[in-house]
Amino acid sequence: MRRGLFRCAWLLLLIPLALGVARLRFDAEVLDLLPANVRAVQGLKIYQQHFANARQLILTIDAKDADQAEKAARSIAEALCAKTNLVLQVTWQPPWLEHPEQTAELVGYLWLNQPPRLFSQLGLRLQQTNLASLLAATRRQLATTFSPLDIAQLSYDPFGLTRLPESGDNMAAGFGQGQSLFVSSDGRFRIIFIDATSQLAGYRECIAWLGAVKTAVQAAVPPDVKEHIGYTGRPAFVAEISSAMKHDMTLSVGGTSVIIAVLFWFAHRRFKPMLWLLALLALILAATLALGGLVFGTVNVVSMGFAAILLGLAVDYALVHYQEAVAHPGLSVPEIRRAIAPGIFWAATTTITAFLVLNFGGLPGLAQLGSLVAIGVALSALVMIFAFLPPLFPDRMRPASNPSLSSVQTVAPLHPRRVRIVFAATAALALSAAVILWRGWPGVDATADALQPRGSPAFAALEAIKNNLGQKHDPLWLIVQGRNESEVAQRLDAVLPPLQQALSNGTLASMTLPNPHRPRPNTNPPIAPPRFNWPPKAPPCATPRWPMASPKTPSY
Repeated sequence: MRRGLFRCAWLLLLIPLALGVARLRFDAEVLDLLPANVRAVQGLKIYQQHFANARQLILTIDAKDADQAEKAARSIAEALCAKTNLVLQVTWQPPWLEHPEQTAELVGYLWLNQPPRLFSQLGLRLQQTNLASLLAATRRQLATTFSPLDIAQLSYDPFGLTRLPESGDNMAAGFGQGQSLFVSSDGRFRIIFIDATSQLAGYRECIAWLGAVKTAVQAAVPPDVKEHIGYTGRPAFVAEISSAMKHDMTLSVGGTSVIIAVLFWFAHRRFKPMLWLLALLALILAATLALGGLVFGTVNVVSMGFAAILLGLAVDYALVHYQEAVAHPGLSVPEIRRAIAPGIFWAATTTITAFLVLNFGGLPGLAQLGSLVAIGVALSALVMIFAFLPPLFPDRMRPASNPSLSSVQTVAPLHPRRVRIVFAATAALALSAAVILWRGWPGVDATADALQPRGSPAFAALEAIKNNLGQKHDPLWLIVQGRNESEVAQRLDAVLPPLQQALSNGTLASMTLPNPHRPRPNTNPPIAPPRFNWPPKAPPCATPRWPMASPKTPSY
């Protein structure tokens, strides 16, 4: 009766395990690896949600010369545009160069959202009585200027419509020198923006889509250019992190299991207990992951490092039981369990407490790792106490009939020479540690460099963009929120004076505000809105969308 209830209790454990497997999801998002309560991380998530394109891949080309880079970029763009099942849009040069007809729409959109005072000044300037003097002034400027930019701009825009207020110079530079967003000054380095057709919600989708894109790119460029192509952006980071974590998990779990098997074989020379131990360890790992899915739902990829830690802790409980059973052949399994279970219980309790302390840290990955190890340690202690010995010693499930066989055997004391060796080795280790600490405490890296990936191709491509496109320093992003468009516009106008003051004081080297681009509802009611919708809806790989993503503010 008691054994039947015990088996029913084990079967009931399958219910939460099944629910946990159904809820289990893996999270490989870069921003989810950072503390959620930090304002900077919250700002990054807001930017990622509302501004960055989560399905946009940035491809870099570092060629030998400018002609080779341009040919490679054009070939890649044409090849990817043909993959309509993979790619929604490819942008490899400024949209106003490839589709200049959109420039008029953009200028009209920007003027329409100017304050009424500035918009009325445009109306006065373009009145019929003022057109003659305006054209005469433009003619005189064309006759006297030595600026190629002024000559090119005023020849096609004699009314100065592209010279917007507040940031007119910036807009002129943007239309005239937009290539700097895509190509370095020497022309050897280029970037291409690639948008996926699907949302790329999970890491599996990112891996599959990135692999298909790489295959198409490798087939479109010559062999001498293939090795100089890089990939960055959210799809590249998610695919890289998840693949690396999968490799690390396989290597760490597999390596730890092999070490456990080899050491157990050298110590006991028994196949059956070794295989049973490995089977129980695999069961504990799977059950812990399922319970983690039940508790958390989504498991962070960093927390997957719990597997190797749990293997090293769980095997100790099994070895203690097996060694006790081998050293005392007269004791039954229940007697061994009663003798060892209290010690394992308190050892597991202290280990669980130590790992649960990680939940008070800031990194969510480490917090989940501590919780998963705590769950696994509790489960492994329970499994090893009740499930490890019975299949190995089925004839010892009941106490022996001869009481003399159940007496505890004494262990012979260590040889004095071995005792002296142990004490000498311990003293030498303590002395070495003291000398190392006396020479200086270990350095602590308090910067964010400790969180940067090592040997990451996506991170290397991002650094190449910064170095080749003049973005040596990461920008400081100012995120403004509001209940509606008018409130956002008012708050942007409010932050402009202090930023201009910081710019004049030298606190800021430069700044770029979206004030001319922000919609201002009901600012110019007398003017009828244009007949086109803004932003225009672009067909696949035909018309780039505005506003275009810029490498100056990468998502990662």
